[in-house]
Amino acid sequence: MRLCFLGDAGSIHLQRWLTYFVSLGHEVHVVSFRDCPVEGVQVHLLASGREGRLAYVKALTKVRGIVRRINPDILHAHYATSFGLLGIMSQFHPLVVSAWGSDVLVAPVRSYWLRKVVECVLPRADALTSDSLYMSGRMEELLHRVPKRLLTVTMGVSQAWFDGITPADKKPAQILSLRGHQPIYNIDIILKAIPETVRAVPKARLVLAGEGEETPKLKALAASLGIEPFVRFVGQLPHSEVEAYLNESAVMVSVPSSDATAVSLLEAMACGSFPVLSDLPANREWVSDGINGLIVPAKDAAALAGALIRGLRDQGLRERAFERNRKKIRERAIWEDNMAEVQSLYGDLLRLNFNKGGSGA
Repeated sequence: MRLCFLGDAGSIHLQRWLTYFVSLGHEVHVVSFRDCPVEGVQVHLLASGREGRLAYVKALTKVRGIVRRINPDILHAHYATSFGLLGIMSQFHPLVVSAWGSDVLVAPVRSYWLRKVVECVLPRADALTSDSLYMSGRMEELLHRVPKRLLTVTMGVSQAWFDGITPADKKPAQILSLRGHQPIYNIDIILKAIPETVRAVPKARLVLAGEGEETPKLKALAASLGIEPFVRFVGQLPHSEVEAYLNESAVMVSVPSSDATAVSLLEAMACGSFPVLSDLPANREWVSDGINGLIVPAKDAAALAGALIRGLRDQGLRERAFERNRKKIRERAIWEDNMAEVQSLYGDLLRLNFNKGGSGA
């Protein structure tokens, strides 16, 4: 098949999709605002990202011509607002649209116009995907009863990575955060929970990975709280180091205000790092409070401190969670198994489109 993706070529999550289909021998193209090379993939630039909003306006008029020249068998837009709209502007079918989280969970609530964009895009796609049952349910609401094939595909961990995880001795007082430094991830709440955590568990240490617009503010907050000796900012980590940190960390903390199924959660479960999470529907699809992790309100530093203390102190709880979480990943979150369902979806759409005589661009 010749596949064309609309999305951010610089996103590690989209790159996983691209390289997966390259590995199967398909011809893969990506249409993007960022010229990020991906081995085996042809990257097509929509416009210069330096042009800001003007770049997107230009893209609306250019995308149809670019897709027509590529002439793919399947067009797949990743992110229901920006790239989803470009997908329907291309007038190409079969069109698949994947929601990533904020595009259907946050944007339609905060913006009337973005809600209208999503309500325009979803019914016009030939099929839809999301990575959590909760997000799929939200997409069904935004479809307003328009029947649509909707596939829930967990962005899981690769079989080779899962099988290759080397058992490591945990640092029993190490807490790891892997989320970006943007407001939605509430890294400030994690920092505010550390003073109480350290008072109760003096050896507790927080490793803060990731970076973003809030990094300078977060470093200043750590200094103002007097917790600099207990917090280490390690920046954006390559995947090999993510595994190493998860393997050695007793606890993984992630408390965003909104989220779909986070790959970092699945990787933590695979590595046996005990999850402490915000109370979100997507998180509850994977973790039961007090059984294989702990759930707290998203912006409650006191509750988070209590959960971190319990997670660090209760070795028995962590050990029981380890076995449960590895089993869940093995059964539900192996990347290749889940992506095989997408491959099947593409085949079904091609057969349906062929039977209709093909619609093309």
